[in-house]
Amino acid sequence: MALSWKKCYVNVPVNQTGIEEHETFDSEMKNIYSFEFSESEYSLLSDFFYEMNKNFNIIIDIFEEEVLENNNITAAINLLNEYISNINNINPELHDALDKLMKAFRKAEELSMPVYFDF
Repeated sequence: MALSWKKCYVNVPVNQTGIEEHETFDSEMKNIYSFEFSESEYSLLSDFFYEMNKNFNIIIDIFEEEVLENNNITAAINLLNEYISNINNINPELHDALDKLMKAFRKAEELSMPVYFDF
């Protein structure tokens, strides 16, 4: 029987309290911006996550938790922009997923915070 999951989250803390809430699995997480991705969106983004894994020596994958430190956010934005520019035909669902991921990265850049991938 195949494992199944429905959603994954990309979380950006608002402040140090948000980092602590994430680290202690606070159920409310009031100090975190949370971006929800469906299983389908994750699948569409898997090639980009592979590129992130190679570039940042991390493991973004199903049933994994990973952090992209704030000192890598600008490079991640540049990598995402490059990835988008190399796609010939972007379907609407992929476009929306890439846009959501860019919003998470931009929020992290704005707040000088890490990005948590909770899959």
